[in-house]
Amino acid sequence: MSAAQIIAQLTAATRKLEEAQAQMAAARQSVGEARQLTAGALQGSSGQLTSQLDALMEVIGQVGTRPAGVREQVQATIAKVQALGN
Repeated sequence: MSAAQIIAQLTAATRKLEEAQAQMAAARQSVGEARQLTAGALQGSSGQLTSQLDALMEVIGQVGTRPAGVREQVQATIAKVQALGN
């Protein structure tokens, strides 16, 4: 595989990671909206359910930061391939 092909595939991987990060942010927002609707509907008796939704938002938030770190590693790899290709 040529350096250009490797770079093209890694660039595509970077775009997929950006998409994944955006989707996780949207999922976190959706869970937050579900929490608000649940709390409003159950008016005070939704403690356990809203706690579970809070926990879910926290997990999504934690996982949602990972694509950025991986994307940085992919970009560093692209830079190395470019340096070797020249």
